Order: sequence, then structure tokens, then C-alpha cells
Amino acid sequence: MLKYLKRHTNANTFIPEIDGLRFFAIITVVIYHLNTTYAEAVNTAWKPILDISNPLYVGWWLLRLDLGVKVFFAISGFVLALPFLKHYLQGEAKISIGEYFYRRLTRLEPPFVITLLGFYAVHVFVLHNDALELLPSLLASLLYIHSFVFGIPSSINPVTWSLETEAQFYIVIPFLLAGIFYVKNKLTRYALVLLMIGLSIWWKTIILQQDIEHLYYSIFSYLSNFMVGVLFAKIFLTYPKFFKTKNIVYDLLGLFSIFIIFYFYKPQSLWTNNLIFNIALFAMILSAFKGIIFNYFYTRQIIYVIGGMCYTIYLLHYAFFHLLMKFSKTITQELNYGTALLIQMGIALTLLMVISSLFFILIEKPCMNKKWPQQLRNFLLKIVARTS
Repeated sequence: MLKYLKRHTNANTFIPEIDGLRFFAIITVVIYHLNTTYAEAVNTAWKPILDISNPLYVGWWLLRLDLGVKVFFAISGFVLALPFLKHYLQGEAKISIGEYFYRRLTRLEPPFVITLLGFYAVHVFVLHNDALELLPSLLASLLYIHSFVFGIPSSINPVTWSLETEAQFYIVIPFLLAGIFYVKNKLTRYALVLLMIGLSIWWKTIILQQDIEHLYYSIFSYLSNFMVGVLFAKIFLTYPKFFKTKNIVYDLLGLFSIFIIFYFYKPQSLWTNNLIFNIALFAMILSAFKGIIFNYFYTRQIIYVIGGMCYTIYLLHYAFFHLLMKFSKTITQELNYGTALLIQMGIALTLLMVISSLFFILIEKPCMNKKWPQQLRNFLLKIVARTS
């Protein structure tokens, strides 16, 4: 079964550790939303029950699981920067900007558009929301500008705010790297990257403290997370021999860094928290490559396969949980909240994986084939020819 769920990738460019880290990012976000959705469904204030006061209580960890989105941002920084860095650092062929954007559109747009239109239809025909009233939200979501325009996440699928932020980074990164590598001095380049991280942390602090809601979900708030991935990609390519060896010391570093990213994740309005969070995020990524135990975990097939499906899972999970909880909440309504949540987790995660697997195989995976638009066009032309 796993072979059908593996992403289409070039064997020379596939890095299992990255999809393994995607697993960490998606599972944290999914559990975060599962908890908040269930609490909303049963009309329960979960924080006093599970206790969010310190790391000894499960509620403290649950409250911070949405940090997985920032891990996604760092992974995107790594993945998107890598081909450009190979050109600048290793002399590989220059990336065509037109081809770069075309590939982003053909790879990511179909699942995105299909889910948005599908959820819009659910809002209108199942939930009986006003179609015209929701239309501006739909159009803004389709154009990746909902947060800029309305200052809040999409009314159709709220989690797509992060995809808007990612889209902004897709646009910026080719030109950002071109500017960095226009500078010939290596130390100056590193200084520029660190300066960008520092400025982004400062911007985020200002945006949150001044409550500038239209910029909160933008790249201005999260550029530092992306640049952590860019910086790691630079080091990954510059020192390949370093990454060939593993050491248990990096597993200890990994454990410590995971605790640190949780501990300093909130409140996000403090620049010190953001600075330490990004340093620990870099260390966590490093441990995935250099640690013996962490590397073993992240490179297990089931882990990186699920991580490779993260886009589909991310698009579907939030709306699916809200629908499911309308029915599944009755199963655990007599149980205490903690036990009920564990049972709901077992049900929801199992069903989510089934639905996500089907969507991934039927919709997302075909879009990984670079030639799918031409193949679809040829297929349609053949049908037209036969019927004419």
C-alpha cells in the first residue's frame, strides 16, 4: 500500500529526512486542531481540564502543537532554496523563473482549488450559508490574499492562511537569493541572512504588539522561519561530508531543541522567544540529519510517506474534523475529556488517513507529474476527435 502513497520524486533529489520532518509538522498541527475541534463540538473549555500551566501537564504541550506550521515554513525555505543554491554554489544549470512558477502552479494549485471549491459547496448546500456573502472570501482565498484583505484566515478553509504565507515566499525566494548572491563576500552573505532573520523577528514583534491584523499572517511575520530553512540548505550543500556521519550527541541536541521550541513558542509577541525558537528549530532540523535515533525515525518509510502526503492532509483535516465531530462526539459523551479525546484521536486519525490517501492518489499525486497538463490536453483532444 505504501508504494501507492509515495511521492513522485527524482531519486537524486529525494531527501527522506525532509519528508520525515514534514511528518513531525503535520502530526502536531493535526492533533492541535483535533483537540480544539472536539472541545468546540462538545462545548467544553479544555484548558482548565488538561491544565496548560507547565510542561508536566499534557495541556501545556497541546496548546503549543500549532508550532508545526512554523516547522513547515522552515522546510519550505530549505526545499525552495535548494535548487537555486545548487546553481549559485555548485554551478548547476540556472533555474528558469518561468518554469519555477509554472511548476508551483501545476503542482499545488489543483488540490488547493478543488478543496476550496468543494468546501465552498459544503458551506452553501450543506451548511446553508449565503453563497453571495461567502463569495468574496472564496475569491480572496483562491488568490492567496484573504489575510491581506480581511485580516483573518479564510472563511472557507481557515488553515489556508499558512498557504498564503507560503505563496508569498514562493514569489520572493528567487529574487531574495539573487540579491544575496549578488554579494561576492561569503561572510557578508551569511550576515545578510542573519540580518533578515533578525528583521523578521523584529517585524513580527511589532505586528503582534501593535495588533496589525492584516500583516499578522503574512511573510513579514514568518520570514525568519523560512530563512532558517534557507540557511540550513546553504550549510547542507556547503559541507556534505559533515552530514554523512551520525552521532548520539545530536540525538540529545534534538531532544533538547524540541523541548526548547515548545517552551519558547509562546508568547509569540516576545522577540526573545522568536529568536530562541528559530535557533532551536535549526538545531531540531540538524538532529534529523545527524542524530542516530532521530535520523532512523525520520527515514522510516511509513514516516516519510505520511510526511510526503502532508499537503493533502493539511488541506483536508480541519474541515473533516468539524464534520466528523458532529457525529463521533456522541460516542464519548459520557467519558472524561482526556479519555474521550484519545478515543476521538484514534477514530479521527484513522479516517483522515483513509480519506487523505484517496485524495492524494487521485488528485495530488498525478499533479506531481510535470507533464500532466500536456497529457490531460492530449487526452481531451483524443476524446474530442473520437466524438467529432
